[in-house]
Amino acid sequence: MRIAANLNVLDEVEFIETCIQHLRSIGVDLIVLTDIGSIDGTADRLEKFAGDPDIRIIRIDREKDPWGFPARMYQKTIAEFEVDRVLFLDADEFWIPKSGNIKATSSLADADALTVRRLNVPLVKDRPLLPADLSPAGYGDLYVVTNPMKNAVHRFKVEPDLAWIMTEVVPKMIINPRTVEGVGTGTHIVVEKEGSATTVVRPNDLIIAHVPFSTADRFARKLDNIERSLTVFGHRLVGSEAWHWRRWLELAKEGRVEEEFQRQVMAQEQFDAAISEGIIQSVQALFHAPVPPTYGAT
Repeated sequence: MRIAANLNVLDEVEFIETCIQHLRSIGVDLIVLTDIGSIDGTADRLEKFAGDPDIRIIRIDREKDPWGFPARMYQKTIAEFEVDRVLFLDADEFWIPKSGNIKATSSLADADALTVRRLNVPLVKDRPLLPADLSPAGYGDLYVVTNPMKNAVHRFKVEPDLAWIMTEVVPKMIINPRTVEGVGTGTHIVVEKEGSATTVVRPNDLIIAHVPFSTADRFARKLDNIERSLTVFGHRLVGSEAWHWRRWLELAKEGRVEEEFQRQVMAQEQFDAAISEGIIQSVQALFHAPVPPTYGAT
């Protein structure tokens, strides 16, 4: 089985090299990467990979409207390369297979698509975010929020001081391009081929460790990029899409960026309590207490 990753990158200098090397280590054969106008040093880091046979780099000018680029990247991938599966991610998302090899995922060969749980990595004061070893040997030191708050968009209306990092985030997909048309906005849902019945499975031996917060500087860059993005394509979003982005921009207008960042940071005592309560688990513990796969979930 040949697997391609469609990797989106914007100002992720802290993670881009680790992300690429991790994709290689879990068995991804091809990385098609789109840099959406990074200015933080990410573009320079990418130069070292430009000649690698398993990397294709696409660059979008920072001033251009990026709307729809994931679909274009996906179409380029399946048109130019022979691949059996395509997965979708940003540079702060680390696909973590129980075995260490994504090709050994139990439901991968039979399902048309997998909807993979994306679990936030907690930010704990004076504690490394990610272990140096992201192989199964390091899963005991990789922690994720396994029992997150649900319905966050509604809860924040009455509890505005909640920590967003402790909330549920939507999954991402890996799909069979022969049986699936593609993925929807944000690469969170599958788009079926007309007239087909698509089998979508949530695996219990594969997750995504998502690192939404790391440093105050990175959060500030993210807010600048969010403001630019919403100015360009915010009118295309519907309903509650990107509600947390809009909330952060409101906080920024009120001069509360540092306050919001610090709200995400846990003290060691809070971290230990969350583990005791089953809110946070190591990936090792999570994989040794799996839930049954969920069929038909999107």
